[in-house]
Amino acid sequence: MSTSDMRKAMLANMEALADDILVIEAMAIEPAEAGAELSDRGAEELRAMVRRKQVQALERRSQLAALRVEYDALFRPAQ
Repeated sequence: MSTSDMRKAMLANMEALADDILVIEAMAIEPAEAGAELSDRGAEELRAMVRRKQVQALERRSQLAALRVEYDALFRPAQ
């Protein structure tokens, strides 16, 4: 794989992770808002789902940050 191909692949991966984060966070917003209208049990289940989605988004943010650091180390010129 050439340097140019690696660079493009890493950028595409970073973009995909960023998009994934937005989707996951959006999936957490609606249930959180709907939980206010449900019974205690239903609301608790929704809160648990929202927490899982928030954790997933945080994990993806960590992956994205690590990939950005790796990208910078490989492709950003030293100053």
